[in-house]
Order: sequence, then structure tokens, then C-alpha cells
Amino acid sequence: MNQQISAQSQKLLLQIGRKIRRTLDLHAIWQQTVNSVGQTLGVSRCIICPYPSSSEQLKVAAEYCQEPFLPMLGMEISLTSAPDLIEALASLEPVVIESFKADDPFERKSVLVVATAYQEQPNGIISLHRCEDEWSRNGGNADRPSWTQDQIEFAQELADQVGSATALATLYQESSERTQEISKLKKQFLLSASHELRTPLNHIIGYLQLTIDDQAEDATEERDFIQEAHRSAIHLSKVISNILDYIQVSEGCQTHSELADLRSKEESRHQ
Repeated sequence: MNQQISAQSQKLLLQIGRKIRRTLDLHAIWQQTVNSVGQTLGVSRCIICPYPSSSEQLKVAAEYCQEPFLPMLGMEISLTSAPDLIEALASLEPVVIESFKADDPFERKSVLVVATAYQEQPNGIISLHRCEDEWSRNGGNADRPSWTQDQIEFAQELADQVGSATALATLYQESSERTQEISKLKKQFLLSASHELRTPLNHIIGYLQLTIDDQAEDATEERDFIQEAHRSAIHLSKVISNILDYIQVSEGCQTHSELADLRSKEESRHQ
């Protein structure tokens, strides 16, 4: 029977994993996770909280919740008041909690917490709740385990997949935001550079046109026209030189960044 349950769990994990990997949208990954876990294990509530590095606050980003239980979506959880979450994040091992106040507003009776992680670094928490009504219906008592070993292993294996998917989606999101910011800066640079180029160029054309059309009243004014055109030409040369320097520095920084990324990947590959 245990082998049958294990095989069924593996099949479900593969199906859920495929759904998660089809998207790079973080919220979609989290919502698919809580829905899949909640329905598969038949829990009262399943929440997921992303864990920004060294953060003291966790926010419930996605939730599966059966009626009539109180939802927790959007709620902020302080790690200082949640030692079970700290333990899960620190150990990267499943944690079961079965001691709650009688007047717990979320009616929790038993909770299974698993941390999601990527390369041994935690990036989130999945928390599964069995609540008052469900506990009573299932004849909950101290002699009967709230969570089977198969369920705990299922939750842990799924958390590993979610951790990797979250890391990939986060990198994609950061890269997309960085690309948009770079594109915006390039547009601003081109507008500024265009103005800086046009101004001295128009001065050169204007003063030379006045000279060609014999608009100078005497030789002194004609010389002034030529001198102004010359000053504008020198200014234009400096502007062009600054633009070329900027482009070279930008390309150099990008190349350095790419080399650093490649070096980092190679080092991690050989560790």
C-alpha cells in the first residue's frame, strides 16, 4: 500500500512540476503550488510566503483556503513571533507544529511547514494547515499522526521544485526589469545626445551660411562668424568624444559583467 501511495505521489509531483515550470510568473507559480498541495493533501489551508534574504517579515503571497476558515492572504507574519518558520528556514527540513491556543483565530490544530530553497539558500515558506473542523471529522487525537511520512516527503519534494522555479522566475523578473531600465536610460541618453549634437552643428551651419552669403558688414564681422563656427566645431568634437567614451565604458562594463557571470557559473559547476 505504501508503495502504491509513493508511486501516486511521484506521479502527482511530476504533474504539478510541469505546471510550475510552464510559467516564469512568480504569482502564477505560487498560486498553482498552494492549489495543487491543498487539493492533493486535502488540507484546510495552504499558504506560501516568499522569503527575501534576511527579511524579518513574511507576507502571504498565495493561498488555498477551504470554507469556513478565515483566509490569510496578504497577511504579514513576523519571524520573531514564529520560531517554527525560523527553524524551517534554518534547517531546510519539514517542521510539524501541533500546539496552538484554544482561541487561535485561524482554528489551526496541526501545521506542516516546509521551506523552499535554491542552492541551499531558502527563498520561501509553504505552510499547510489542518483546522478545527477537519481535525474533529478525522478523529484527531494525540495517538494518531497528523501527517503521514508520505505526505511530509511529498511536501518536501514539491518545496524543492518550487524553490528552483521561484529562483528562476525571480532572476527572469530582475533581468526583465533591468532590461527595461537600460532601455529607458538609452532613450534618455539618445534624446540628450541628439540635443547636444544639434546645437553646435546648427551654430556651425548658421555662421558659415552667413559668411557664404556675404552677410558680414566688414572683414572683422566675417572673422567673428568664422571664429564662432570654429568654437562650435570644437564643442561638437568634445561632445562626440564624450559620447564615444560613454559607449566604450558601457560596453566594457557589460563585457565585465558577462565575464563575471560566466566565471561564477564555472566555479559553481566545479564545486
